[in-house]
Amino acid sequence: MVWQRNRYGQYSYPAFIPFNPRTPAQVAVRGTFGAVSKRWRQLTEDQRIVWCAVAKTRKSKPRLLQCGPLSGFLLFVKVNVPLANRGIAQVDLPPGYDLCSRPAVPNVFGIIRFDQPPVGPVLFLRGNQLIDDWQERRQEFMAGQPP
Repeated sequence: MVWQRNRYGQYSYPAFIPFNPRTPAQVAVRGTFGAVSKRWRQLTEDQRIVWCAVAKTRKSKPRLLQCGPLSGFLLFVKVNVPLANRGIAQVDLPPGYDLCSRPAVPNVFGIIRFDQPPVGPVLFLRGNQLIDDWQERRQEFMAGQPP
């Protein structure tokens, strides 16, 4: 027996093996899914790291009142399978991820990996002078210095 729940309550029915017609369209979609899954292994390690980092910000569709972050592989398949089914070129980086978002000055702490672009939005700060004569009395206005 198989037990399930819907909006009207719980119900059961005898377990069965569903019929698999193996139509040409069904076989084509399954082949595309397999090809996209295989393509994940052809990505570079840096590309996989980007997919994994972006996937941590995406949640799965809620099922049985549960949802959670996706893995990089699942996000890659979720994005590329519909593209492949429509005959559109697949993507190597997540949509919305900009290669031009690299910092102008490399991070001092990441000396080994200058070529890896940051994940997420970039923060810009802008300061305005609010106090007159601050240049003549710098010690008073420096952070962490007692007046």
